[in-house]
Amino acid sequence: MLLTVLFTVTALGYLGFAFRHGSTGVSRVSDVLHVLMSIAMLAMPWSWGMTFAPPTLQIIVFAVATLFYLVLTLGSSRYGSHEHHGPGGSGRLVLGYHVLMMAAMVVMGVMMLPMAGGAAMSMPEMDMSSGGHSMHGSWTGWTPISWILVALFAAATIWMLVRLIASARVRQHPLARLDGVLLLLMSAGMALAFIPTS
Repeated sequence: MLLTVLFTVTALGYLGFAFRHGSTGVSRVSDVLHVLMSIAMLAMPWSWGMTFAPPTLQIIVFAVATLFYLVLTLGSSRYGSHEHHGPGGSGRLVLGYHVLMMAAMVVMGVMMLPMAGGAAMSMPEMDMSSGGHSMHGSWTGWTPISWILVALFAAATIWMLVRLIASARVRQHPLARLDGVLLLLMSAGMALAFIPTS
């Protein structure tokens, strides 16, 4: 339930950013990718999730998203602005973090491939079942990678929280502060989502 709430908030928040007046092309694409990521995470726990957001489609979409952020990270400011993403969100470190987030979604898609035929997946608050049985083994084989991602996203959540608190001393547009909160929630959600339960 917690993850559903977190990713509903981020989906609605980034959807609002995507359609806000004055959003640039690069920023709008970024916001749409965050909406898609939130929707994919929302669909995961439900029985219709595999049909609505099949793993193969997720892998393709988020592989493209990973390349998008990688180009922005390496290309610096040559490809348009991205400054509305969180406090100081146009920096390479933040853009690099977006590369990690989208790459993690690719990893999650690959993890789900064995379950796409109608099995099950166990994640925190995400009991994806079909046919009444579980394939914990498919998930358990990814346990070391899962814990690495949990650690990375937990560290990122703390980093986002520290940046958000530090930015409170600086005058910012309310939307920039809201974006920092959304990115914080997304980071926390990703940390929770990758915790193995078996």
